[in-house]
Amino acid sequence: MTSDAVLFYADHPVEFVEDVIGAKPDTEQAKILRSLAANPMTAVRSGHGIGKSAVQAWAIIWFICTRPYPKIPCTAPTQHQLYDILWAEVSKWLRSNPALQREIIWTQERVYMAGAKEEWFAVARTSNTPDALQGFHSESLLFIIDEASGVDDKVFEPVLGALSTEGARLLMCGNPTQLQGFFYDAFHKNRAEYHTIHVDDRNSPRVSQEYIDRIRTMYGEDSDVFRVRVAGDFPKSEKDVFIPLSMVEKSINTDWKEPEKPLSVHIGCDVARFGDDKTVIGYKIDEKIYFHQKIQGQDTVRTAHEIALLGCRLVDKYHLETAIPVKIDDGGVGGGVTDNLRQIKRSDPDRFWWLSIVPVKFGQIIKHKYYHDTTTYMMAVVKKLLQTIDDDGNEKPVELILPDDADLAAQLSTRKYGITEKSKVKIESKKDVKARGQPSPDEADCVLLLCLPVKPSKAHPPKGTGRKE
Repeated sequence: MTSDAVLFYADHPVEFVEDVIGAKPDTEQAKILRSLAANPMTAVRSGHGIGKSAVQAWAIIWFICTRPYPKIPCTAPTQHQLYDILWAEVSKWLRSNPALQREIIWTQERVYMAGAKEEWFAVARTSNTPDALQGFHSESLLFIIDEASGVDDKVFEPVLGALSTEGARLLMCGNPTQLQGFFYDAFHKNRAEYHTIHVDDRNSPRVSQEYIDRIRTMYGEDSDVFRVRVAGDFPKSEKDVFIPLSMVEKSINTDWKEPEKPLSVHIGCDVARFGDDKTVIGYKIDEKIYFHQKIQGQDTVRTAHEIALLGCRLVDKYHLETAIPVKIDDGGVGGGVTDNLRQIKRSDPDRFWWLSIVPVKFGQIIKHKYYHDTTTYMMAVVKKLLQTIDDDGNEKPVELILPDDADLAAQLSTRKYGITEKSKVKIESKKDVKARGQPSPDEADCVLLLCLPVKPSKAHPPKGTGRKE
């Protein structure tokens, strides 16, 4: 670009994206880009799927091309969000123009101007350490903070000092999941310091009407999941909800590194009974939960074989030498899955040595000081794992990392509770949930099973498998 073009585009990022990158920002994306050019600090709260990763990628390329020796630190709560989404988006848009691809070098951790790797760059750093954004000095600074609701306040502290430099910029975007913290304050007590933008999915051409209608129909426009994931509003956190959405979203946005040798592996299955209910099979590797299968109308024999095959794959992948607790919703038709798993183990005990079957009945009354039944106890276990403050008031890491699943987030964060006449906590039953017009909490019940603590089995691989005996 000529010097005149650089001067023009420095104040016109929308035109830069259209002319140089070759993309067409929609109305909401254009608002974000124009705010970034005009204001030192821009905060964007939105629902899911509005194209904010594309906007941030365009902003990075625009700033590199229109400022001398810029530094662009970028952060997000998880490696997945930072590298697999934002950094991949930068790579995609650089390829849109041969000149950009020739002049700007992309690597997995750094994007820089050719010949100026240490002075003219954008860099990706996850926010799991307080010093993620420390040590950056330049007359041209741009901080990009993605999924800002999930970034710890300590990470923001060096940003505020750096923003005192004239020409420095901050762009933070995210779903408004937390009712406290730096991102929340940007829209409340510190709002005068920011140019704030609110993007509702219903106003974005990039979000499908099918997605909006599904969340509205299943959970209602007044639910926190609709407010956060569609409307881009902060949650209300109703007083009679047992696990607030903010706690669930914090877990979803927590980084996790897969171990070579996990300390524990669990499998859980919530078995569908009728109608629109789903059979959900999941597994838990240390703190991290995955959904393996969600399906309607599957018979119990097929479900048992799916679980058996999943277990075999996990044994082989992690070279397991101890049994896997397989916790089955044993009420109603779930008993058929339990029976079939027992038959599978009897038919080939050497192959299925790891299969430790644990039947669980939801809603069964228990003798407990605080909790009325098994469902309430399991919900309490999950809540404690999600909490980031221990019983003594000290901060602690999240001990359960949930999958980014809209149905799961809604089911966990809309489950209500009451107090029995014996002064015990009681979570509403699945029947009561459905009576309120909510869908069956199948994904949530699978998570409850996965987190239920059980006594480990002493089973070990049979001799001759090549593993320790």
